[in-house]
Amino acid sequence: MTTPEASGYPPAPTSVLRLYRDLHAHPELSGREHRTRATVREALTGTGAHLRDCGGTGLEAVLRNGSGPVAGFRADLDALPLHEHTGLPYASTVPGVMHACGHDLHTACLTGAMQWLDEHRDAWSGTLVGIFQPAEETGAGALAMLDDGLFETTGTPDVVLGQHVTSAPLGRLLVRPGWFLSSQSSWRVTVSGVGGHASRPHLASDPLLTAVAMVARLQSVVSREVDPFRMAVLTVATFHAGTKENVIPAEAVFTVSARAYEPEVAERLRTAMLRILHGEAAAGGVDLRVEEISHLPAVYNDPAENERVAGALAGVFGAGAVAPPPDPLPASDDFSRYAERLGVPSVIWNFGVHDPALHASGEAVPRNHDARFAPHPTGAVAVGLAGALAVLRERLQ
Repeated sequence: MTTPEASGYPPAPTSVLRLYRDLHAHPELSGREHRTRATVREALTGTGAHLRDCGGTGLEAVLRNGSGPVAGFRADLDALPLHEHTGLPYASTVPGVMHACGHDLHTACLTGAMQWLDEHRDAWSGTLVGIFQPAEETGAGALAMLDDGLFETTGTPDVVLGQHVTSAPLGRLLVRPGWFLSSQSSWRVTVSGVGGHASRPHLASDPLLTAVAMVARLQSVVSREVDPFRMAVLTVATFHAGTKENVIPAEAVFTVSARAYEPEVAERLRTAMLRILHGEAAAGGVDLRVEEISHLPAVYNDPAENERVAGALAGVFGAGAVAPPPDPLPASDDFSRYAERLGVPSVIWNFGVHDPALHASGEAVPRNHDARFAPHPTGAVAVGLAGALAVLRERLQ
């Protein structure tokens, strides 16, 4: 596994490292990325990029360099509601908020790539649209930018690209054609009945009993209604009902989330869930309300574009460092919205950010969304910057 330096790319410039650490120290939650956007804008002001606020707290950065393809490259801006426990000298200065999913790295690397491409215009041609996207963690940012005129000045892109950190060893690249990340849908289920005294349950219409039956029956959907060769997950993760041991509640509320790769499997999960919920409600004589909380399509990596990405990354890091993920990735990302809305190919890949020695130690490796998540302080930026540049230089010619 070669390093970017060994393949002809310099280490990440001090300015990009400084940007990364500044972003990490000043995280902002979804839809509140005002300082983050201003920091990226300042870093790109000296380039030839045309900068436009987009999607609420996002930024569209268009860098033109003659004729050629149009490529979008997404970097997300938002952080998570976690109190950081890394001990880093540049740890979050915002109580209860931290970059535990690498969005600070994504943003710094794309900013650095655009600065490099602006300075080396003989190395590429075409148009790069830097998509500095807010609110990935809430699934709202991509659509907000698209609704706000993203790509209107450049025309529909030929491809939309993106990269995302993972807890793999530094220099490991995970690239996979076809389904890469799962869809995600979630619902809030409200079961309403008639409350009463626990000593006289016959005078009540107990929603709690019916809600419990719903939760139990939902566990059979994946095991009994989905082909075992298809990826599917259905989870009930919250359940709220009642205030006292001798009071039958009038309402029970729980949430359901479902994940799948293939649209037909996702639809099977949805229809089976609704059938069970309505059937149990009828059996229990209670009222039912089902509200969709969120929905994200699955991420599909276009096979031809994926091959180009894998080849470009292998040219930098070596063929042995680039491979499909060993297991399905049931995480979701609103990166899928770009291909869905624009009807163009897209590819997103993962890059490892942890020191290989940490993996070799046998200790538990902090993963994304962990308050201890701490990418390698210099190597992670170097890998992310080198990977972004390799793919963009190969695609923009």
